[in-house]
Amino acid sequence: MLQRVRERAGRLGVLVVSTAAVALVASTAAGAAASVKVPCSAGGAGLVAAVNTVNAAGGGSINLASGCTYSLTTANNPAVGGNGLPVVVTPITVNGKGATIAGNNSNFRIFMVDGSSGGALTLNGVTITAGKVLGHMAAGAGGGILNVSGTLTLNSSTVTGNFANDAGGGIASAFGATTTLNKSEVSSNTVPETGSGGGGLLSLASTVTLNNSRVDHNAGPGGGGIASGNGMGGGPGSLITLNKSVIAYNTASGVPDSGGGGIANGGTLVSNDSQIVNNTAPGETGGGLLNHTTATLNHTVVSGNTAPGGLGGGIVNAIFFAGQPTPTLLLNHSAVTDNSAASGGGIVNISFDPTVSAGTVTLHHADVSGNTPDNCEPLGSISGCVG
Repeated sequence: MLQRVRERAGRLGVLVVSTAAVALVASTAAGAAASVKVPCSAGGAGLVAAVNTVNAAGGGSINLASGCTYSLTTANNPAVGGNGLPVVVTPITVNGKGATIAGNNSNFRIFMVDGSSGGALTLNGVTITAGKVLGHMAAGAGGGILNVSGTLTLNSSTVTGNFANDAGGGIASAFGATTTLNKSEVSSNTVPETGSGGGGLLSLASTVTLNNSRVDHNAGPGGGGIASGNGMGGGPGSLITLNKSVIAYNTASGVPDSGGGGIANGGTLVSNDSQIVNNTAPGETGGGLLNHTTATLNHTVVSGNTAPGGLGGGIVNAIFFAGQPTPTLLLNHSAVTDNSAASGGGIVNISFDPTVSAGTVTLHHADVSGNTPDNCEPLGSISGCVG
């Protein structure tokens, strides 16, 4: 479902734009990384100049004014669909102290990280909002941030209110990238029904880790909250790890086989001490989780999810076509309760291809109960699941 995002961003090039004449204070020592302060009065232009300065110095830090909103009014460069700030090609840390970096909801994302050129981005206490990309494949991915083969770390930061025409409304992490969220939130981002997936976050052949973080109130087909895979229908290449995190109130809408209101997993998903709750996939497959590769839920609650008019309120473990890896779902000390759907309220284990057997579901000290209209389908097919 995600193969339309496979275009390698590196082939499209990276632009470095000359520094604007703005008010900022920069300090560097010989051979040392830059440290740049951007006063609120410098605005978006000052932030553009700061990124250019730190890139040119080989990396460093950018310190924003506490509580300030830095507004970007036009694209700085057209790389991979357009970016409001210069492409990050060195290790850069942005210290926000509650500052916001805002686009104008027109035709550019906020940040792009180019790992092939040495790009790495750390955001501390920063909100990213109002980014929008309208292209297709990579050019339409990552409405707030696009991380291509680089390293992205969010600490106490928020990515909210962004739009991507194709995938990753808030964040798109792709092609060997590493993305880590610590006490951060991805919320209220959007991918339209015509897109590929990942309303909040897309992991395309990348590694994404959420620690004490939230993905909530996002919308998009093929994973309203999170979509993962390798771009070729599932298999090795994408790893999502949830640690004490919450995936909630996300919505998947689009074609039926693109569901997964909370998460559509086409790689490896490991959830530890986390919650997948109150997500929905109207008329689709998997209100909470759609798994078509490998998912392990440890001490995880899947509850309050719905698929009205669809299949599998809580979890669907599905094969869509022959040749797809056999999906496996393992629940350890976890609960699937109070979910609902038109068919298969709790867990559904199914093959949509009559020539291929369904995958495997293993319950180990798991509670699957109180789901509507039933707990597991096909009835009697999942050992340890009754009703």
